[in-house]
Amino acid sequence: MNRYNPTERIGVNETEKIVIQNLGWIFREQPIVDVGLDAIIEQIENGEPTGKFIAVQIKSGSGNFYKTEKGLSHYVTNIHYNYWINLCIPIILIAHIPEEGKTYWQEIKESNFKKNKKRWKIEIPFKQEFNEKSQNRLIKITSEKNDEKFDVYRGRVASNDFEDIISDLESISDATVCINNITAIMNLQSEEISKKTEQFSLLNEKKSINYSSEVSILYKALSKTMNLTAKRTETEIELFSQLYSVGISAFEKLLINLQIFNLKFENFGGDSNLLRQVPSQIDFAVKKFIVLRNTLKSMPTYNFIIFKEAKNQYLDVLNLLIFETQEASEMTKKIFEKIP
Repeated sequence: MNRYNPTERIGVNETEKIVIQNLGWIFREQPIVDVGLDAIIEQIENGEPTGKFIAVQIKSGSGNFYKTEKGLSHYVTNIHYNYWINLCIPIILIAHIPEEGKTYWQEIKESNFKKNKKRWKIEIPFKQEFNEKSQNRLIKITSEKNDEKFDVYRGRVASNDFEDIISDLESISDATVCINNITAIMNLQSEEISKKTEQFSLLNEKKSINYSSEVSILYKALSKTMNLTAKRTETEIELFSQLYSVGISAFEKLLINLQIFNLKFENFGGDSNLLRQVPSQIDFAVKKFIVLRNTLKSMPTYNFIIFKEAKNQYLDVLNLLIFETQEASEMTKKIFEKIP
């Protein structure tokens, strides 16, 4: 069953109102899917559509942002970042704050993003309210692109696009290979932690003359494997995010095709059941990642700085991994909810 969020609906309605009443432009909501973008707006000049478009992602509610003195900060997954940056037309992020009756905006482009603790962050300045004064800046970023890649978002899809869509859709299955690789890497690290924990217990029982030296050696060895695991995992996460962003984009196009040509998901060929299982597979893996994170958190660092640094680095990567995979699962579930 589709989830209804009144706060999100308020943001969409307010954005549509500003586009139509304040800008005098066309607002086309994307009612079929809302994973990567919520609407397309088209510039109007002298009462005529110009064929110049901007995609819109709308976030409503203060809970989606961190408030600073100068504006709002919004953190996104690598999946969303890759999806947005590779979109074939310009895209803007709308921030509607119902509690304050304010609506702000920022262009989504590489130069407006910064990496913060392995996550992408975009700043939306308070001085950049979304209203009629935004028109000149919006005109500068509108696109004249009118190719087949964009036609899908206006509800015009050529049947010969199907093969490309199916090919890109396979990226989701490819991405699950990354999850399997990460799980294998994590299992090895878990085994290493278990072994070292046993060795710590034995050392504590013996309390030999060289106890401090032996403990130090164990912590250094564990730190080394943790650093290596963190780097290998981070590489797999990046690849997972890139592949999944391609797959999600294809999923959106697929769903639009299903609506336009009155087709079933199974009509597209491939193993549809395998794709339907992807969210549950990811959810299962996420549970294991969370258990590992909790185990790691509980490990004492004592006064071993090198181990503390390795532990914190590993925790940062685990947090990133959980953040990315949970988002991937939710995005996929949202699309499957709308597939007939």
